[in-house]
Amino acid sequence: MRILIAVALAVVLAVPAYAYTPHVGDRAANISGRDMQTDKPASLADYAGKWVFIDFWATWCGPCMGELPNLIEQTEDLRHGDNFKVFSVSLDMPQTADKIEEVVEQQGIDYPVIYDGGGWQTVQSVEWGIHSIPATFLIDPQGNIVATNLRGETLRPALDFFLSYPGVYAPIGVRTSAKKNDDGSVAVKLELSNPLHTPLDVELDYYHVRYTWADDDPEHKNRPVNAEYIEQDAEKPEISTSVDLGEFGEAVQELTIPAVENTQRMGYSVTVKLPGTDALMAGKGLWVSASGNVKLTD
Repeated sequence: MRILIAVALAVVLAVPAYAYTPHVGDRAANISGRDMQTDKPASLADYAGKWVFIDFWATWCGPCMGELPNLIEQTEDLRHGDNFKVFSVSLDMPQTADKIEEVVEQQGIDYPVIYDGGGWQTVQSVEWGIHSIPATFLIDPQGNIVATNLRGETLRPALDFFLSYPGVYAPIGVRTSAKKNDDGSVAVKLELSNPLHTPLDVELDYYHVRYTWADDDPEHKNRPVNAEYIEQDAEKPEISTSVDLGEFGEAVQELTIPAVENTQRMGYSVTVKLPGTDALMAGKGLWVSASGNVKLTD
């Protein structure tokens, strides 16, 4: 199973007036708000020129709480230095506010925790287009997001790779979009860039979802009572390819996901191996990813 570092974006230090979707190779918008620990304003812009690890999380999120001890442990020595900072945003709600304080104390969180009680409508979450958590972003000193969703066993090797890289690591660019075709298949469009102009290894994982609604809900007005996830190959990506970059270090490629009968939604994840990481993770390398989903029926 390949090692993922999921995809990202980077930082222009100003709060956007609208939500944007972060991608690897972009620049990141600023994040600012009230740090619940100090009750003072905190801003991502305060850390310009440093590596910053951003963590969107919540105490009600099981995977977030499962990963938090790993984040604390794996970044402890880095956080005590001058070149690396952690900055977090809590998507908790007022009814779980006390739990945040408990977790902060138990885990020894010593970095900003932005909290406004809005849950999924937390201002900073909306501005950054966050739709699932945990969501993490690694920003380089130049303000570029070089990786996202670093966690588990990939977290520390990835941080060591980036923070010790000689010179500036020029981030690749990964953007995806998808649309349903008339025959029910889905076309996934990849927009890739690589400053080194070398080919990029790309893998595409996808799944379809078949919903079941209650017998007394023929118009499907309520939530489904069951969701069946259908994947061609649960052990490896459905499509693996190498994409050549043109003379400008850019490429656009379209991959087609075949239709699956009587499914209502399709989700996909595109992963791209980071250049120069072949020797890491027992030869599996480090990967960045971009994901999305498509509604197949009205």
